Amino acid sequence: MKSVSVIFLILIGIAGSVYSSLQGTASITKNEQNTIITSSKQITFEGPRSGEGYFNADGTKMIFQSERHLNNPFYQMYILDLKSGQTQLVSTGTGKTTCGWIHPTQKTVMWSSTHLDKNLKEKVKKEYDERKNPIKGKYSWSFDDQFSIFSSDFNGKNRKQLTTEKGYNAEGSYSPDGQSIAFASNRRAYSDKLT
Repeated sequence: MKSVSVIFLILIGIAGSVYSSLQGTASITKNEQNTIITSSKQITFEGPRSGEGYFNADGTKMIFQSERHLNNPFYQMYILDLKSGQTQLVSTGTGKTTCGWIHPTQKTVMWSSTHLDKNLKEKVKKEYDERKNPIKGKYSWSFDDQFSIFSSDFNGKNRKQLTTEKGYNAEGSYSPDGQSIAFASNRRAYSDKLT
């Protein structure tokens, strides 16, 4: 037991000295240049927020989420053609969306959405009301239990629902051959008794 305590104290000491040495380099001030990411270029300009951009295999297209659709405060899913600069809505324009991915054949995409949520109107109103009087705090993600995974073509047509279980079903990606998907879900929290 005494040797475990000594090892624990040594590890605490090492962690403390590493933390102290990194303390001064953890942030970049306004006057300093970022030397880790160089030659960065902004590629989305519309809407208050955009994020989670993922490129297709040849780097000519990017699927991303953005808050820019009229009368909807939530992210919607878009395809950006990096050669022409044209952006195309892929999702329905309603509900929340996240986690887009481009199929290896580059003919279809996958994304998660709550557009089928029966309580969608109330959630939109609540979001707009909360934004009128924002509370400053940390960013938090919505793990809405109505997220389902869908696939469609690049124009949002030929839509297919891939998951139907209640829960946050998202974070999907295609296998390299496009035959399978991997995704995250907390669906068992709604169907199984948790201990």
